[in-house]
Amino acid sequence: MSTESVAIRRKGALLDIVLDRPENGNLIDQPMSDAIIAAVTTIDDDTKLVRIVSSSKDFCKGRQSPMPPQGAKPSAETLRRVVAAPPLALYDALKAVRVPVLSVVRGEAIGVGCALAGVCDVALAADDAIFQIPEMERDIPPTLVMSALIGRVPVKTVAHMVLSRARLTAQDALVAGLVSRVVPVASLDDEADALADTLLGCSAVTLRAVKQFLHLAPDMSAAGSSGFAAHLAATALSARF
Repeated sequence: MSTESVAIRRKGALLDIVLDRPENGNLIDQPMSDAIIAAVTTIDDDTKLVRIVSSSKDFCKGRQSPMPPQGAKPSAETLRRVVAAPPLALYDALKAVRVPVLSVVRGEAIGVGCALAGVCDVALAADDAIFQIPEMERDIPPTLVMSALIGRVPVKTVAHMVLSRARLTAQDALVAGLVSRVVPVASLDDEADALADTLLGCSAVTLRAVKQFLHLAPDMSAAGSSGFAAHLAATALSARF
């Protein structure tokens, strides 16, 4: 499922999700969100990697939120359903993808864009990338974005970004644990392709085992994670025989 604002492209075992709304900085709207969710929740057994990229100079400058018109008095339940639930569904879908998810970030990653970068398993950033969570400038608690980052980014990093509304450079984001690696903007596409090729060189079962461990082990006890590690390794190795 693609829309005019997001392209879903399959290249062998790679599923590319291309944010393609350059006229407004790739603001995520509901059709884009629905297309991404549909793509990542219906991947087949041959898919090894999902990659989220931008077709333009900015990764994603936020969300086109369906806020009620001025003067309306919606109930809390209406706001939860219309405003809060859709981005949470997007973040949950990306977290639950069975294979690794790679974000390739250039330019601005603001609000939802920052959350999209953070929720991915690996985030490759150009050295011109900027990350910000500015919602409190409008006196809005950005708990939806925070929900995407908590557990993946250090709590103090999330707190600093939310409360200060600071604009983090790519290097700041690397130090803070928000991205995995920073590369020169001129070589971002080549670096992203090289990383994708490295991952695609592994079997689907191995990549899924790594993704399962990354997703579930942090909430397990030490003994539980050890047992889970042994189970995943044995299952992956048994697929070779």
